[in-house]
This record gives sequence, structure tokens and C-alpha cells, in this order.
Amino acid sequence: MTHGQNFKRIPLVTFSCLLIGCFQTDNTGSAYAYHTHTVSDSTTTVITPYEQDSTPFKPDKKLSEGFEFDIINVINSPLPTDTILFSNKMDVASENIFGFRGNSHRNNPTRGAINFQPSAIKNNWVFTTGYDTTTTRYGRWGGGSGWTGQPCAVKWTREQKHQLGIIDPSFLDDENAIELIIGSLCGDIYFLNASTGQPTRKSLTINNPIKGTVSVDPRKNGLLYVGQGIPNTPRFGAYVFDMFTGKEVFHISGNDPDSRRNWGAFDSNPLIDEKTGNVFWPAENGLIYNFVLDENKQLSKLRKLRYNHPKLFRYGIESSMSAIDNFGFFSDNGSTLMCIDLNSLEPVWNVDNFDDSDASVMIDKEDDHYFLYTGHEIDKLGPKNDAHFRKISAKNGSEAWRISRTCFNQPINGKPNDGGILATPVLGKHKGEHLVFCIFSRIDNDNRGEIVAINKYSGEEEWNLVMEGYSWSSPADFYDNDGNLYLFVTDVRGNIYLLDGITGEVKYHEKTKYTFESSPIILEDRVYIASRGKSILCFQLQ
Repeated sequence: MTHGQNFKRIPLVTFSCLLIGCFQTDNTGSAYAYHTHTVSDSTTTVITPYEQDSTPFKPDKKLSEGFEFDIINVINSPLPTDTILFSNKMDVASENIFGFRGNSHRNNPTRGAINFQPSAIKNNWVFTTGYDTTTTRYGRWGGGSGWTGQPCAVKWTREQKHQLGIIDPSFLDDENAIELIIGSLCGDIYFLNASTGQPTRKSLTINNPIKGTVSVDPRKNGLLYVGQGIPNTPRFGAYVFDMFTGKEVFHISGNDPDSRRNWGAFDSNPLIDEKTGNVFWPAENGLIYNFVLDENKQLSKLRKLRYNHPKLFRYGIESSMSAIDNFGFFSDNGSTLMCIDLNSLEPVWNVDNFDDSDASVMIDKEDDHYFLYTGHEIDKLGPKNDAHFRKISAKNGSEAWRISRTCFNQPINGKPNDGGILATPVLGKHKGEHLVFCIFSRIDNDNRGEIVAINKYSGEEEWNLVMEGYSWSSPADFYDNDGNLYLFVTDVRGNIYLLDGITGEVKYHEKTKYTFESSPIILEDRVYIASRGKSILCFQLQ
């Protein structure tokens, strides 16, 4: 390795705090070493810190020059400054999947293990959703599920099942029964028996397309959080339902007068803290909302973070926030990667993420150190440029390594459709704990995608696979009882792949009739994923 340049961190110049707002309710400048090498016609840059302390996680405060922010307090009920949020102990131990990618680190879409080495994938059941034929200026959205569109999976108690209105005796009596909960592009939220694909109870609806992943309150109090993707009707924003009563209890209008962007979508998946009930929900209007619905399901806290800096070329957040204790991490539509203090809601550090980024930041812990994995699209950088997948220190935003691919954006119906990284990465575990996996979309003019396995310690590529189509669907890792690592991967051309995670060997490949954009979950030997169109599917690993 050769010694590299110093990376400067510029302190905060200006900020402001604003204690007014409007809301709707209804019902380290250190030295680094780096080297560059070429692997399979691609470039990998490795930047390794000389030294890193092992003190308990507390990020450095390093905001860029000209960064400014407002905290808009609407209902002020601050948490104690020593409150610790989002302990990953709860996430790892949980048999439930309450939100996108299974925990607050956004790195665990799987529960359980299999007792065999899989070699095939077969369809088990298909549920047909509604289909929205409304034609708007944003197109016709149909049904099924789009990006990110992941199911949640919850094991309820018998009492909770009664409160939810579930009446099927076999489901009521089965203490191991799992309910799938998934939003659809037709505007409905479906509740399905994971074993059979049959509805467990009546669907709910927001009468507008849902693109993102819904969240279930981990307090299991019946609250369900749903983000709207497209405005078929004048209402545009985010919704909280009480599933015990079937009623909406809270609505955020995305057309918020405090925002700087007139776009009210909520594709981001909210984080809900089990201990305090705090909800953190980024929005495409550029605001981050923090609120609490108390034990009576009444709004007891409401505040908003608004920020700006000279390099921010577009307001809005589509990625889902991840968290370490009381610090949250996200990327935005305007090239920002940022850390915020969830207790104070104040930004801590920000770094340039090069372009729009919708993929969620994934967190990993190595000994006493936390790292982030993130990538970006080819949007502002288009129509052709390098997209980077990077390992970042959670402490200060410094880069450890990156790998790159040249990607393209392509016009669809006269509008550019971005290449680069749109799928959230996945982290290897057990025998694959040294690996991290990412997917690049639109790597050529044939609109193909590529999954890449990287040694997370060195930044060296271990293997890669070029897929028949590009993929926005986040890959899912799963394991047998011996700790062997496998991957389930899909693309937009309907291909499903079963891969050996260590070697990249294709153990099974099938081209189906479906179009996959949404992300899967895996419960033991079953894979659950929805497709564009009108299908929610269960695949069986064999």
C-alpha cells in the first residue's frame, strides 16, 4: 500500500433552530492508506485507516461547511439525553420481521435455518391482489408490489389474534402461526396466513399506491405504519392504522408547509423503538418526522428535522433509516450520507455520497467498531458513469474501501430510469461472516445487473455474477444448520437465482413470468416476495 492524502473535515458554519411548524392529524481529518487494483474489468479502491480507537460508539461531530438545519417542535416532549434507542439485541433475538430488512441495522431479512443443502426452488402458493386501473400523470400502478414492497411477518398471541379480528380456528389455535403483512400498489394492505397464502382478515386501504414496506409497531399494540407512494387522490402522505379497530389514527400530510419540496411520498420505511414508541420517518419532502403515539395511541410528541447544505441538489429521502443505539443513518436524493442524534434530532456528521441514493444504509459491527455499507445511483451523474459501493466508518463518515462499476440510466416512457445501486446490500453471517453483497443495476446497454461478493475486511472482490436483468430487489441471505451461506436473488425479468454465497455457484436458476422489484423475506425454508402486476408469492426451498 502507498500512503494517501489527508481527508479534511470542515466544521459546522451555521445552523438554526425553529420552534414553529404545521402538522396535520386526522381520527476524522486523519491520514489513510489506499491502493487501487483492477478485478474483472472493474476498479476497486481500498482505503484503510491506520488506527482506530475501540471506545464505545459515539460518532464525531463533523458537519460540512455551510450545513444548516432546523428542528421544528410541534408537540415537545423530549427524551432524556441518556436514552438508548434501538438495541440490536432485540432485533437479533426477534422471530418477527416488523419492518424493512428485519431490524434496525437493516441487515437481517431471514429467520430460522434449514436442515438440508438446497438445490431447487418451487412455487408453493400465489395470492392475487387487487388491481388499480386508475390512469394518472404518474402512470397506472396496478397491483402486486414494487420497490421496496417487502412483507412483514408477525407471530401474534391468541389474545392479539382475537383483537385483530382473526376468526379462522386453525390459525387461532396454532401458536406458531405467522401472519404476513404487505402493502400493494393497488392501495391495499393484505394480511395472509404464511402457510397457506389465504387471508387471515379483511384488508385495509389508503386508496393510493403503496410502493414502500409497511412497519408493524414492535410493541405489538396493533399499530401499523403505511407510506404512500403515488397520489391517485388529493390525499398524499403517511398513515398510521390501529389494526385492532381497523381505523386510521394518524396522518402526516406530505405536502407540508415546512418542507422545501412539493412531493409528499413516503417510500422510506419508518423505524419504531420498542421501548419508547419513538417513530423516525424520513420523507420525500426532505423532512424527517419524529413522533410518539403513547399507550393510549394518542400523539404525545411531534418534531421535524429540516436541513440544507450547498451540495444538496435535491431534497427528499427514499432510503430507510438504520440505527445504532441513539444514532440514525440515511442517504438522501441529493447526494448526502448523514448521521443524526435520535435523542436531540440534531445532525452529527455528513459526507458526500456522490448522487441520489435510495438504497438503505446497512450496518455491521466488527469487534467494537461499526461500519456502514452504502451505494448510489447514476442520476445526476448520468447517462453513464461509475457507481460506487462503499464501506464507511459510522464514527465519522470516513471511507474504508469502495468497489465500482460503470452503470447507465435508460429512458422509460421518455424519463430516465436510473442505474447504479438501488437494492439494499446484505451481510454474510456464520461461515460467510467475512462477506458483504451488493447489486449494481444497468451495467450495460442490455440493462443487466450484477451481484458482487466482497471481502468486507479487505475490500477484495470474491466473486461476481452478471444477471439477465437489472435488480432493485435486495438479496436475501439464508443458512443451513451447518452455517453454510446461500443467497436468494431476483431480477426484473423474472429470474430467480439460488446461489452458494461463498463460491457464487448457481445452484438453481429459473426464469418465471413475474416482474420482481420488491424485496423478499425468508422464514426457514420459505421465501416470500411480491411481484409487479397482482401477485404475492411463496417459494419453497428444496
